[in-house]
Amino acid sequence: MAKIIVLAGDFPQGNGEYHLGTITLKTPLKPRLGKNFLVSEFKDLTVENVNSNKNMKSAIELGIAGALLLGPVGAVAGFLLADNDTEVTFMVTLKGGQKLLAATDDETYQDISRRFQH
Repeated sequence: MAKIIVLAGDFPQGNGEYHLGTITLKTPLKPRLGKNFLVSEFKDLTVENVNSNKNMKSAIELGIAGALLLGPVGAVAGFLLADNDTEVTFMVTLKGGQKLLAATDDETYQDISRRFQH
């Protein structure tokens, strides 16, 4: 299951999950009792922001490994080889009129978008 962070809208801020076309939003007081809805219930889906960051843990590990093998040049090479984490902030309008502003990783957003278009 992929992690979704609710930022604003008609649902409480907090964590949620996405799995095979279903978004589950957890309530802060009773996490097991959340709101579930399918991507097929979307009326509109738009990207609000895309933010790409270097995965720092991976960058440090690869930089240290590169430094041990090749010195300073290896450290730089290891840092440059580290993965980028891309976070997508998106807005959903449900067919019932409720809105949700949330963030997730790029791969999860691509799956949501693909299912929304079909």
